Amino acid sequence: MIKKAVRLALRITTFVISSFLLVGITLILAKAMSARGGPELEWWHTAEISAEFRAKDRKTVTTLEQYLAIEADVFQELEALEEAATGVTFGSELNRFISGNEAYPVKSGRNLNRSSQMIPATSRGGVLLLHGMTDSPYSLRNIAAMFHAQGFYVLNLRLPGHGTIPAELDKMQWQDWLAAVQLGAKHVAGQLEPEQPFYVVGYSNGGSLALKYAMDSIADTGFRTPDHLFLLSPMVGVSSLAKFSRLFYWLGHLEFFRHSRWVGIIPEYDPHKYNSFPMNAGLQGYKLTTTVKQQLQRMSGNGELDQMPPVMTFQSLVDATVFTAATLDSLYEKLPSNGSELVLFDINRMDALATYVLPEHKLLLNRAMNQGSGKYNVSVLTNRSGKDTRVLELRQVAGIPGFVSRSLPYSWPEDVYSLTHVALPFPLDDEVYGLEPAAVDSGYPHLGRVQILGEFGTLILPPALLQRLRSNPFYPYIETRIKSTIAEDL
Repeated sequence: MIKKAVRLALRITTFVISSFLLVGITLILAKAMSARGGPELEWWHTAEISAEFRAKDRKTVTTLEQYLAIEADVFQELEALEEAATGVTFGSELNRFISGNEAYPVKSGRNLNRSSQMIPATSRGGVLLLHGMTDSPYSLRNIAAMFHAQGFYVLNLRLPGHGTIPAELDKMQWQDWLAAVQLGAKHVAGQLEPEQPFYVVGYSNGGSLALKYAMDSIADTGFRTPDHLFLLSPMVGVSSLAKFSRLFYWLGHLEFFRHSRWVGIIPEYDPHKYNSFPMNAGLQGYKLTTTVKQQLQRMSGNGELDQMPPVMTFQSLVDATVFTAATLDSLYEKLPSNGSELVLFDINRMDALATYVLPEHKLLLNRAMNQGSGKYNVSVLTNRSGKDTRVLELRQVAGIPGFVSRSLPYSWPEDVYSLTHVALPFPLDDEVYGLEPAAVDSGYPHLGRVQILGEFGTLILPPALLQRLRSNPFYPYIETRIKSTIAEDL
């Protein structure tokens, strides 16, 4: 009887596992077949730029000058690819790879997608800036200018695979980005006297890289540990579903299923950010954040994290790209009592909008304000009341119960109900992503001001891209808080 029961159990287990595998394979193939019905791949989805920096190059590329020389070769290759292109079948009027189009990145001989340095007459410190996934150094140019105005040497670094063609992110590994960060950090630190502060600013995926570098530098005396980290929408936690993207990535090696290597194939109308998104980019983001969370957990357990520098994070309470809760749980609850601060931008709490807001966002805000460990400061920007669009700051200093209220000179713009992952580093008058007219117009498309109403299935662009807020009505607050921290360190 026992043998029969065991055999029956094995058969049932085998049947269940086989059924799950069959269902999984069926779903994967169904999605892969569906992808074939989308837009055709263009040359910027399939071409390769051979000169691009990789982690293996770190042995021979040891200076920023060498890195920038490689970058110059990268953009020469890109220009040759653009010149050799015979045509565009999808969204040609918008295309960033056609010289003369509004979205063409090079204006007046300047390409803001490339690495840049800003050197003050007299240096007071140095800062390394790390942009996000699919972005370019353009996304942090305002913060770069702010640091330079404070007397800092600034390196706004282009990470490998960015600022050129989205096909490059189909090939990159997160270790390639980290190797570039290590080289950039070593260069910035080398420009400074030992007593001068060294900062790292990380946006989105750049935030995860900033954390990784800072933790690695604690054990590696060859790298200077930053005196402070400033993070915007940091990628600390992403959906675990991203790990399954490797299945589509490998399936996409078959010519018949090559579309499966892409989450989305969208016209490239943004001069400074890729719209098309390869499966590999999501997979590398997942691998990096998993590595960072494991390292935070390990170093917190063995006491090494006690040497971590203070971290100031600016995060939207609602974020469709990363998990805000992960920033709270996996990062801030692991940090020591070292003066770190979490700044949360609440949603618009006007009574007219409250009915439509998911309750989970209120629960997360309450948890951030009331259930923290007390080791770090918490600031929340929220409405003065349910009938007032003006904003105030609620701030609690670590170890001191209760929030202190301070009125701020900002208000929610009409019809804006929340910030977004992509909005934080851009002021309202940004010439590309701003919600308001720019003081200087360089001729780029005004993507932040595009608001279109109509029927589904009409446009070649996904409606979600046109709905998402691209600039931050509270951006000056970020600069003010960073300036205050700089003043305390100098």
